[in-house]
This record gives sequence, structure tokens and C-alpha cells, in this order.
Amino acid sequence: MISKTDIKQLSWLSTKKGRNESGLYLIEGLRIIRSALRAQAPINRIFVTARFQESIDYQSMSNRFNKVLKPELIDEKTMKKITQTVTPPGILAVCSLPKKTELPSTLASNWLYLDKIADPGNLGTLLRSAAWFGTTQVALSSNCADPFNPKVMRSGMGAHFFLQMVINCDLHQFKSSDHSIIGADHRGMPIVNFNHSVKDWVLVIGSEAHGISKENSNHIEYSLSIPAKGSGNSLNAAVAGSIMLYCLNNL
Repeated sequence: MISKTDIKQLSWLSTKKGRNESGLYLIEGLRIIRSALRAQAPINRIFVTARFQESIDYQSMSNRFNKVLKPELIDEKTMKKITQTVTPPGILAVCSLPKKTELPSTLASNWLYLDKIADPGNLGTLLRSAAWFGTTQVALSSNCADPFNPKVMRSGMGAHFFLQMVINCDLHQFKSSDHSIIGADHRGMPIVNFNHSVKDWVLVIGSEAHGISKENSNHIEYSLSIPAKGSGNSLNAAVAGSIMLYCLNNL
């Protein structure tokens, strides 16, 4: 039986302060929790509603759940209080936040650098695309949305568990490495014309409202754009970043 104190503490995890002080965060939905199990993420508790417990999805995963933790049964009203979503999926897990990491001294492989991406949906989508296209090293500037915000987690669809993230990272830290620093800019060279060398790269995606920040634009070596073939004012930051990740990983 879940206590009122538990409900209050779990609801608090929907706030950044709650996550930072407790060292915990929430994940919702079967697909995300399945990804967490596959990645052997540190899951502390799992909660399910009676409705979800009777579903085919639950039956297909019940053996795997029981190897980690026995799910705790809660009612729909309590699930809504904890998740603060209009229609909760019926399954929720509590995970431990990963330890904060610094930028490694040896910067191998390609990186995605997110510059003040404040929209949780865009941030989660960019993380999801990075995992999909194999760019598993991600750095976030200050003033990005919290990557463990529930909205970012839902948008990321489990990508977090397959990425190495460095938070509050300055782009200039890459200047001492041998990476090409590439900025997404609608005024830049078409990415299809970019003749990339063999060295690794850092792709910088700025906020949808302001683009790459002034302090970081000074570090950009190559500005690349996605040429339009139809109509429209611009691309969403997450869409543009996803296309560029695909292109750069396939040059």
C-alpha cells in the first residue's frame, strides 16, 4: 500500500528541485521502461494500475519486471497525482539519476552539442535522434531544459539509457580537441555540399527561437544548412538537428 508521504515524494520528482535533491527521476510508459530494463538502468520502484496489469503488454513483460522488482499496484487516481499527466499510461518507474560526468580528457568519436535548447519536446527528440543515428556522446550547455524532465523523457522514448550526457558544458572545451565544430545555420553552406574530412565532429544545434548563441557562434568552424525544395519559413530545431545527424553520420 503506497503511503501519502510516498505519493508526495514521487509527485515532487516532476520538479527539477525534487529530482536534484532526491537523486531520482520518473519514467512512464511500457516502451521507455522496456528500454530502461534492456539498458540495465538503476530502477528503484515500478508502479502499475490494475487496468495495465490486465493488459497483454504487461503479461509480455511480467517475467522481466519480476527479475528486477515486483511492481506495486496503485489506483488510477494515484497514478495521475504522481505523473501529473492527463492520461497516464498505467505504468511508472522510479530511477536513480546517473552520476554527473565531466567532459573526458580524450574526446573520441562524434558529439552532439545542444545550445540552450529550452523546449522539452525538442530536447527529447534530439536525444532520440542522436541515439538512433549512433551519436551517443551528447553535451548540453547551461540553460538547456533538464534532460530528466518528464516531458523530455517521454519525447526521448528511452534514448537516455543509451547516451553519455555531459550537462552544463562549454563549447570552447572542444577547441583543444581535433574535432570539426559544425553549426546548424540556415545561412550556411548546404550540407549536401559539405566535404567532410576524416576527423571527428561536434554538431551544434541552437534554440529554435534564437539559434546558436553569440558566445558559441565564435567557435563554429563550418556553418551548414538544409536546403529547401518546397515552401515554409523554417524547420523545427529538432527536425533540422535530426536531418543533420543523419547526413553527417552518412558522409
